Amino acid sequence: MRTPAMPMTSRLLLHTLIVLLLVLVIASSSVPVAGLQAQSQEEVKVWVNTNSGIYWCPGSKWYGKTKKGKYMGECEAIKAGYRPAYNKPCGSSCK
Repeated sequence: MRTPAMPMTSRLLLHTLIVLLLVLVIASSSVPVAGLQAQSQEEVKVWVNTNSGIYWCPGSKWYGKTKKGKYMGECEAIKAGYRPAYNKPCGSSCK
């Protein structure tokens, strides 16, 4: 038994999905993009809660909002013995 040919809209949809899949694969590859690499090399300014010893990343719940604290670079905070909130660093490339 012969199957009917695929309608044109189905072919277009299939080709669109294949292209989108290829774009996602390329975008998620491990090859660093120059703009993203330069952005991650900058030191992030964090808010250190001096009472708890925890630092907060920009945009997080307690960034700049605790009673006692100060702003400093993430690498500086790590060297001073502070640790990131929820154990999630902000993304500075500290060495």
